[in-house]
Amino acid sequence: MRQGLFAVMYLIAKGCGWMGNFLRALPVACVILFEWNGFTLAAETVDFVRDVQPLLKARCQRCHSPTTRKGGLDLSTAAGLLQGSESGRVLVPGKPSESRLWEVLHEGEMPPDGNQALTGSQVELLERWITQGAVLGETSRSQKKTLNQHDVLPILLLRCVTCHGRQIQEGGLDLRSTAAMLKGGESGPALIAGDADASLLIQKIRAQQMPPREKLAAYSIKPVEASELERLIQWIEQGATEVNVLADVANGEPDSMVDEEDRQFWAFQSPQKPDLPAAAVSNASPVGMSALQNPVDRFVQQRLAERELHLTPRADLLTLLRRAHFDLLGLPPSAALVQQVIEKADPLAYEKWIDRLLASPHYGERWGQYWLDLAGYADSEGVQHSDPVRPHAFRYRDYVIRAFNSDKPYSRFLMEQIAGDELADYETSAVIDEVIYDNLVATGFLRMSADGTFAGITGFVPNRLDVIDDQLRILTASVMGLTVRCARCHSHKFDPIPQRDYYRLVALLKPAFDENDWLKPIGGGNGQAAGKVRYLPYVTTAERTAWENAEHKLSEQIDALQAAIEKKSGDDAFKKKAETQIKSLEAQRRPQPMVRALWDRGQPSPTYLLQRGDYLRPGHLVGPGIPSVLMSDQTPFNPQPPWQDARKTGNRLALARWLTRADHPLAARVIVNRVWKHHFGRGIVATLDDFGAAGARPTHPELLDWLAVEFIESGWSLKQLHRLLMTSATYQQDSAVVREHQVRDPDNRWLSRMSLRRMEAEVLRDSLLAMSDKLDRRAFGPADAIESREDGLVTSRAQDGGYRRSVYVLKRRTKRLTILDNFDRPRMSPNCVDRTVSTVAPQALHLMNNKMVHQLSLSFADRMISETGKSASAQIQGMYLTAVGRPPDVVELEVLTDSLVALRGRWERHLIQNSKAPDGQQVEPAAHRFALGNLVHAMMNSAAFLYID
Repeated sequence: MRQGLFAVMYLIAKGCGWMGNFLRALPVACVILFEWNGFTLAAETVDFVRDVQPLLKARCQRCHSPTTRKGGLDLSTAAGLLQGSESGRVLVPGKPSESRLWEVLHEGEMPPDGNQALTGSQVELLERWITQGAVLGETSRSQKKTLNQHDVLPILLLRCVTCHGRQIQEGGLDLRSTAAMLKGGESGPALIAGDADASLLIQKIRAQQMPPREKLAAYSIKPVEASELERLIQWIEQGATEVNVLADVANGEPDSMVDEEDRQFWAFQSPQKPDLPAAAVSNASPVGMSALQNPVDRFVQQRLAERELHLTPRADLLTLLRRAHFDLLGLPPSAALVQQVIEKADPLAYEKWIDRLLASPHYGERWGQYWLDLAGYADSEGVQHSDPVRPHAFRYRDYVIRAFNSDKPYSRFLMEQIAGDELADYETSAVIDEVIYDNLVATGFLRMSADGTFAGITGFVPNRLDVIDDQLRILTASVMGLTVRCARCHSHKFDPIPQRDYYRLVALLKPAFDENDWLKPIGGGNGQAAGKVRYLPYVTTAERTAWENAEHKLSEQIDALQAAIEKKSGDDAFKKKAETQIKSLEAQRRPQPMVRALWDRGQPSPTYLLQRGDYLRPGHLVGPGIPSVLMSDQTPFNPQPPWQDARKTGNRLALARWLTRADHPLAARVIVNRVWKHHFGRGIVATLDDFGAAGARPTHPELLDWLAVEFIESGWSLKQLHRLLMTSATYQQDSAVVREHQVRDPDNRWLSRMSLRRMEAEVLRDSLLAMSDKLDRRAFGPADAIESREDGLVTSRAQDGGYRRSVYVLKRRTKRLTILDNFDRPRMSPNCVDRTVSTVAPQALHLMNNKMVHQLSLSFADRMISETGKSASAQIQGMYLTAVGRPPDVVELEVLTDSLVALRGRWERHLIQNSKAPDGQQVEPAAHRFALGNLVHAMMNSAAFLYID
């Protein structure tokens, strides 16, 4: 090296003039030598066994060994590196920036938490190795992978089976298997093993005849890409190899990606019923000072005592009456009931109220809305601006309301919604009764997400996968309390849910949700697939018979008129009249009654793990299953056809049975926590949809487990759960905040008082209508229409009996009732697990200025005048009893009476000044009506009305 240095310096110095230029030559020589030395080092070959493998072993094997394999990645061997992770390959020879291994090491993402981080020179070494081709051994450069059917089947499923699959087989050709391709269709075999050039499949693709260019948009497919064609050719040239590949499924055996420590997390353990804490004495008991007998109170008081707190004394009966009415019915108590409580204050009557309220048909309308939020219920498809209406979605809404009213066991409720089509053989049943009908309608739970696949431009495979993802999110978040969706593109960052488990769930749903054999939400298919949409004709036999009879009667009348026209062919006047009658009769026809359902359609296309969530990068084959962390000998998952000779897989039925096992760790906890939240304003677990590591920890874990087990032991009865919670001293507390609360329990985490809550959007609208005697209480049936003004205001259309409850108003994604929108009614994207509560200017402005609110205030005034007579004092009393559930105090009555007199005088002057023929006899009652309407309007804008103590 020294000789080389002096040789370089000699040549430079000689060229520049000897000795005098030596000093100037020295820096140049150093630069050249540095570059020369760097070039020499860079040119040195990095050896995997000598240089790379020891480095990976020292820094990475704790998480990526044959036994751990986090993310499905083993970095201990060349084979493991070649196989890559569950998200795909981690090495791209010659391209460090595209190699995931180098990327995470270079960015410092791995090793996690900065443990044993690689030095800059070590990262540089890996970069050079990848740049040089990431050679793993002598044969790695020249060895060419032998492809099998699973390397090419995803291409055919993506590009070809729309026309050559289950629904359609153009030219008699099915491309879903090697055997079918070898058999071919009307034009002969689609492939010749070993000869790609002679294979009709390759010829048609090369000629750009397949997929047909003119059908690409209609079928939502794209042409075969060059890399895909190359892979097809390689597979055929290698002999169209088929291998028996076992799908990756959870089987209860040790899993390298989920360990025992993961399974020990509290939410993944079956709930156990703890012993009740010792009874404490409290002045918050429903009947004065006594021992707290309700188990809920014992657990709550125990946590309060740890913080030197206690339960707040019981609220007064009128407050409890209003609280219970809004909680269970979403409507205010009647003035007559409030007056009855005032006249006969019976503390023991409270439990009777609860039973009466739970028996009300309005209970299902109130609590059904919470479930519809979870399901993402909407009456339109969304995505596209046209936002087409779902004409049969209302059946699912009605099913939910009926289920809550009948106190259907929650376990059965879940079973029907997840797998109702697999509970009875509806296809061969001679009679479709209410049970079978409900089973099918219930599956609409998995048909509620926004879905734009009815249109070609938003009907491609990625769009379909988004729909499946949304439905999977709805199922797992609302029922299991897990954020499984996070594992679509990579293993979950916080919970032990590998990406593989996400695709196991996708495979589980695939017999009903197959992106390669898609049923459009509307419009049907094309050609042989025409009419293949998401509806079944299996309404009850009684409903179908009634529809058929009505259609038959109309047809008879129309036929008779047409025959009469022919008989009187020369009578133009008669013909015109008869044609008008025919047109009127035709308008009376009703669409065929259908059910928007989800049903198992038999064995689906295979499911592949999509690397990084990219539909163009299918990985290994995955079978149906549940998250491995929840799999054990005690909670087996074993799909079987639901009955003998059934064409259905039984996948979802197995899932439903697994979810509703008494020892399931999540199902009961999650629903109990939701019910608790709606009664107390906050869940025991604050993150209602996330019971995982990133979610909140339960404030009262023993109480949550006790309630979950009690819920199961009570037959999964939601009404019994309501009764238990609402008869507790904890629920009956006053909402007053004292200094002690502000210091030790400022956000009421420990339930030292009842939380003050604002009316939800639907409750506000329904209450305004009920108080004004404009609420049409008819239940069920198609949704009520909405109207949209040019300025964007959206209102509901009045029926003959007034306006129906908000749950029955059309829920269109692009046109939402303005009053509900202003007051935080959620947008379904894809669903709502927990409503937000905002305080914004449009809320106050709407109640103050909206025309309909003004009209309702006058209707309320008319009602008070009609029911209470001419006495201003009685009218004000009635207004208070109806709107806020209590009488006015002395000061309020005096102030409002004076205000009413002043307002009446102003209205009299205004009416006289603007009347064409002033008449005192007519002006006075009108002025009083408007003045009382002003008071009512002020009450509708008050916190006393809007908030529930």
